[in-house]
Amino acid sequence: MITLLIQNNTFLRRTVGALLFLLFALPASAETVTDMAGREVELPEQVTGIILGEGRFLPALAILEGQRLTDRLAGIMPDFELADPAGYRQYAEAFPKLKTVPRLGRSTADSFSIEQALGLGANLAVFGIEGHGPSARDESLVGRLERAGVTVLFIDFRQDPLSHTLQSMTLLGRALDRDAEANAFIDFYRQELDRVQAGLNTLNPEDVPSVFLHSRVGLQDACCETMTNGMLGRFLTLLNADNIATERVPGVSGIYNLEYLLLEQPDIYIATAVGSTDTLESHPGIIALGAGVAPAQAEASLRHALSHAGLAQLQAVQQHRAFAIWHHFYNSPLNVVAVQAFARWLYPDTFAELDPQHTLTTLYQRFQPVPLNGTYWIGG
Repeated sequence: MITLLIQNNTFLRRTVGALLFLLFALPASAETVTDMAGREVELPEQVTGIILGEGRFLPALAILEGQRLTDRLAGIMPDFELADPAGYRQYAEAFPKLKTVPRLGRSTADSFSIEQALGLGANLAVFGIEGHGPSARDESLVGRLERAGVTVLFIDFRQDPLSHTLQSMTLLGRALDRDAEANAFIDFYRQELDRVQAGLNTLNPEDVPSVFLHSRVGLQDACCETMTNGMLGRFLTLLNADNIATERVPGVSGIYNLEYLLLEQPDIYIATAVGSTDTLESHPGIIALGAGVAPAQAEASLRHALSHAGLAQLQAVQQHRAFAIWHHFYNSPLNVVAVQAFARWLYPDTFAELDPQHTLTTLYQRFQPVPLNGTYWIGG
């Protein structure tokens, strides 16, 4: 009897040992997520090389990677340095390796070099669902990458920023095994957006200021480009503002004729600035904001733009209710700062205690590996 028990016990130990060996010998099941294009994506067990389909995703990557920003960066589209050279230089000066990361095209999807991308050895490509790089419409390109072993993950800060920013950061955090960093950012973002919502809850629903959002002022002769159902236009919707261009520009963006603008006379005028320190002298008609721009320079560039014969006739301009915001907030996870700035301009009494500058300073101190240096909005 004793011999039988010993034999049985030995058998059980061997059986359990064999089962445990098999359990730990099996490869870990890959995690599957739904990206912002609605695709089921099987994430790599370990991301070793990253391709950024838009250079302006670099600050999002910086939130998660911090001082390791360039460690896994294998390739990047050059739209960041082309559209916002001063902003790009902040990162290039802090991370000299960034200058040597291969560029995969220019600033359009059709310029993206699939052959070059496949030669980088990356196993994750991060694309926007729309924008200046490969998008969800580029199915053939995506298919080629995936067949070659490069996982493609779509994110979005542009099409529907208020709904998609936190989802996109969650996806990136999961893909890069940076959940803690993503969650810290998400908690802060929600806290700051909740402060805006709390103020909105106290407003009279009938108190609806009319606003014109003038996009990329001075970049082209046609007046006036605007945003409605997308990008920064979403912020006006959240803030219960009357975006006067919505009926005549039913899409994401378009041209709103100056004649209509002068006829409507909005309560508030907001311009977006695509200029930088590089354009202050060469293109004075373009409003300059962003990295390296001093407040006096920003103020002077806004005044110059508002001296346009048509814009100068706006009551909002004459009564000091004209403002400008850094254009690239439209495609940035730091967009909550623009929401707060808009809230201050639209409802100055309700949001008198709201301090978007403090919010931006905190975002850089906690979540960016480069210092905050520049002016990102102006006016009033």
